[in-house]
Amino acid sequence: MARSTKTIALGFYSAAMAVAGLLALAALAQEGGPDPDVKLPDYREWTHVKSMVIFDEAHPLFNAFGGMHHVYANEKALAGTKAGGPYPDGSALVFVLYDVENAGGAYQAAGKKVTAVMLKDSRRYKNTGGWAFQAWDPSGAPLVTDGGASCFACHANGASSTDYVFSRFVP
Repeated sequence: MARSTKTIALGFYSAAMAVAGLLALAALAQEGGPDPDVKLPDYREWTHVKSMVIFDEAHPLFNAFGGMHHVYANEKALAGTKAGGPYPDGSALVFVLYDVENAGGAYQAAGKKVTAVMLKDSRRYKNTGGWAFQAWDPSGAPLVTDGGASCFACHANGASSTDYVFSRFVP
């Protein structure tokens, strides 16, 4: 029986995401230093774009990104998240990853694992698709030490047709 286009697309997406996870882990081991201009914005009043839980070891990104994901967009990025790109300069997205726990049959966020940001400035960040990338551990220590090159490699591999952004607005 022939596989459906949807099944093939999901298989490609899963493979791309597996590569993305490996590249994200490699980013933590890179030499260099973080971009001092990339700061975590005050995102808690921004629009919540989506949530997702990776809870199963069968998922290709479980080891790198297992847990509860929340994505937020500033006003400039909001139209891009709804349209699937492109994003104007000044767009910013924040991704927050928490451990997840089963609380009496309900999955809920537990300890924070990572907070990450993408900032669009097509002039300053030409080598990374116009985006700056940074992530911080729960103590606030920066995790991206290669100027965002490894983050961009993942995003270029899996989200090049959507201006390098994986998340879409979920109404």
